[in-house]
Amino acid sequence: LYKLKTQRLAEAMTSVYKSLAHKHHVDTIEISEEGATRILSREGVEIPFDKSAGEDQLFATSLLAALASVSGIKAPLVVDTPLGRLDSKQRQNILSYWVSDVNRQVVLLSQDEEIDHEYYSTVKPSILKSYLLDHQDIGGGVGKTFAREDCYFGVMSNE
Repeated sequence: LYKLKTQRLAEAMTSVYKSLAHKHHVDTIEISEEGATRILSREGVEIPFDKSAGEDQLFATSLLAALASVSGIKAPLVVDTPLGRLDSKQRQNILSYWVSDVNRQVVLLSQDEEIDHEYYSTVKPSILKSYLLDHQDIGGGVGKTFAREDCYFGVMSNE
């Protein structure tokens, strides 16, 4: 059963990774019984490359999505700085993936300029709530943060 689940996990991870990555050199992701992963080309040769921070993020997202798929558990995904290390094509791919399943709950903890108007328009129909965390200094090196509902996207939320 473990071998079967490991194989299903690798297949699911490969599928998600391919949908997120814009480079098409990865054909298969294998996962050994020990949990080690190997990335293979179409020729079945292991691809020995150092992944960029963005590719690492796509790899981790693929693993989490595959775990959710194989386990059948619908756990929310919380992502801090979701687009910071991704190039524009990776950003579009990952946002499209997150909103592709209406049953998937994703909580994005984004920096103020990370999701611009273009990306916001992609996810707008899927946003249930947004908050702007507004920090105010109250003196003596102490601050207080307020969560302001529906203020994160400013004028964009009125469109």
